[in-house]
Amino acid sequence: MNVTTQESHSERIERIRRNWREIEPDRKYAIGPLRSGDGQGIAQLFYSVYGDRYPVEDYYIPESIERLNAEGALLTVVARLESGAVAGQGAYYQSSPPNKALFEFGQLLIAPEYRNSLMVAKILKEMDRLSRTMTQAQGFFGEAVCTHLVTQKLVDKQGYAECGLEVSLMPAGAYEKEGAGSQRVSCLLGARVDRDHHMPLHLPECYRKELELILRGFSLDREISFSAMDAPLATESSFDSRTFDFASVERVQVTTVGSDFTDVVRTLDQDAKRRNMAVVQVFVNAGGPGAAFAVEALRARGFILGGLVPLWFGPDGILMQKIYVEPEFDAINLFSDRSKALLAFIRADWDRARSLA
Repeated sequence: MNVTTQESHSERIERIRRNWREIEPDRKYAIGPLRSGDGQGIAQLFYSVYGDRYPVEDYYIPESIERLNAEGALLTVVARLESGAVAGQGAYYQSSPPNKALFEFGQLLIAPEYRNSLMVAKILKEMDRLSRTMTQAQGFFGEAVCTHLVTQKLVDKQGYAECGLEVSLMPAGAYEKEGAGSQRVSCLLGARVDRDHHMPLHLPECYRKELELILRGFSLDREISFSAMDAPLATESSFDSRTFDFASVERVQVTTVGSDFTDVVRTLDQDAKRRNMAVVQVFVNAGGPGAAFAVEALRARGFILGGLVPLWFGPDGILMQKIYVEPEFDAINLFSDRSKALLAFIRADWDRARSLA
């Protein structure tokens, strides 16, 4: 019997506490890849930062952390003290994108005892070096929280360009140990494309200004066509959906836009209201005709622009989002002029969507 599959969430948290390793301050440390036995230290870091509320259960299970690294779905860089305790980490990992060659960059977690040191900079330097060796990766993206500017500045130094803003994405409870307060937390999307090739890109005319702003941050080889209302080639839409219950967020991946998409959106919206969702995100494959059609169908149901993420499906993805709670726009802290301009666009789009209600 695999004990980890039989444990409840509370039992996993208790196991982390039971095996707790003290993080001694002002000690020498080494930066390198995760080793066997580091899983407990990583799980301990997640608990230290997020409490028991991180939405992905694997990161509370030391064995799962080590297994994912062995499989290549997670590549963790750790700061390891001479005692063997883990005082910091960062990671590349396969997450929501259907394109598994687009890795998420994030999980920069530093124990409180080392937050005033150079540890995070050294982890980032090693992660940047590692990323240049990852021939399996076409690109990388990250979600920087907007409760402060630290993560955004770090991501900017890694060569990521802002490409979206996920409004009210996470409940404040996930960050309460970090002083997030009572408001939902928004996240800034950034991406870096390392291995590109020529592709078509179908975009909606209604967001030309906003999408051109995003595209100026990249050097993509794209055959771009803007359309007010293009016709889908398929009859039936193809999509997958995942619900993050703790966050009250649903994330929908539309790989193929069909002529039935208006009905699909209506059902998604009605179901989200019934289940009291806070946010529904819909990523639309912009590699073929129908993307503008899909965006117009979503706008008619009160969705607003979220951004454009290169390589999300292999082809690029347009992010649309519907916010079922009142966004706290004034609580969104942004570092760059590009991200501030994107927020202004999205806030105006929210006003448009609210007028439909």
